[in-house]
Amino acid sequence: MLERYGMLDAHPIFTPVLPNQHLTKLSSPEVDVKTYQCAMGALMYPMLATCPDIAYTIAALSQHAANPSSEHQHALDHVFHYLHATADHQLVYKQGAPGGETLFGLVDADWASDVNYCKSTSGFLCMLAGGTISWSSKKQGFIALSSTEAEYIAAAHAAKEIVWLRQLISELHQSLPLPTVLHINNQSAIAITKNPEFHDCYTWTLRKWYACSLYGYCHRQVSGAT
Repeated sequence: MLERYGMLDAHPIFTPVLPNQHLTKLSSPEVDVKTYQCAMGALMYPMLATCPDIAYTIAALSQHAANPSSEHQHALDHVFHYLHATADHQLVYKQGAPGGETLFGLVDADWASDVNYCKSTSGFLCMLAGGTISWSSKKQGFIALSSTEAEYIAAAHAAKEIVWLRQLISELHQSLPLPTVLHINNQSAIAITKNPEFHDCYTWTLRKWYACSLYGYCHRQVSGAT
């Protein structure tokens, strides 16, 4: 793939995305759309199969496939530089690894990372036998009003994946002797999952956001209807 896109001699870069980079949506393309989309398609395979570390970047860049800019193309080239630097990296699964029989997950959210629509991004990965077996990076479907809300939604998506993985492993006649631990780095989100009183209040908030559009909510606030 690096040879196909002329990146065999590219300068190696050890980060998949530039720090604090925010990609702006355009109404018309600035670079060749077909070339950009072909490169995106080529990167989708390693992202889905062996490179969870580029999931966030590819998910962000794919949102601009219809109207890519020179900034988007630069960020896309950055991914190839990163793959060149990490070509010898691989996922390794070890039988008998310490804690290898325990399935655990890690989750995080990038609150309001989308500068175009102010939506947050959920990300999680699940590990077993010393390696990552499942991962995801996805823009959330609605606007979170706080980092706690964004983290809680991300944790909910990760929890669904963990339930599915445990069921799959059970159907393969393998046992998981210990419960799955989901690591969350937001104390408020952890408190909501543990305290039923907080959970009931937060469930009402989520139902409100699923039932009402952002426009309707803002309109009522401005007009003083609520």
